[in-house]
Amino acid sequence: MTRVRRWVAPAFALGLCALLYGCSSGLVKTPPPPDLDCTSAEQCVVQVQIDCGHSPCTIGVSKQNVAAHGFAVVWSIVDKTGQSYQFRNPGGVYFKSAGVQRGFDCHPEANGKRYRCRGDRDGKTYEYGIDLVGTPAVRILDPWIVNN
Repeated sequence: MTRVRRWVAPAFALGLCALLYGCSSGLVKTPPPPDLDCTSAEQCVVQVQIDCGHSPCTIGVSKQNVAAHGFAVVWSIVDKTGQSYQFRNPGGVYFKSAGVQRGFDCHPEANGKRYRCRGDRDGKTYEYGIDLVGTPAVRILDPWIVNN
């Protein structure tokens, strides 16, 4: 019986470590690979659509994860019949990590129908959000941008 007791505590500790490691690995958000790889300013455009087929309305984008490569990224609203949305000003496109917004120059264009952001090419990946105003209300979207 003494032999069994000597292995219970180490086995329990090892199991607890494995459990904590497995649970903690799910807490770190890893960005998916970019689905828009910008090669020119004209090509670095993301179309924004609003789907009101259910409540609340949701924002959809033509490309969620953008590799900017030093080009400005432009998000452009494509309203459907009866819709009239604009990017919130300020904050139509915003970055979720503290202090990150300082590394980007962002502003609305075309009476709030477009939003342009240019980063400082620090090579990092950032989670961002899109916030629109209009009716009916729409839920915020939160994909990623690669700032290289």
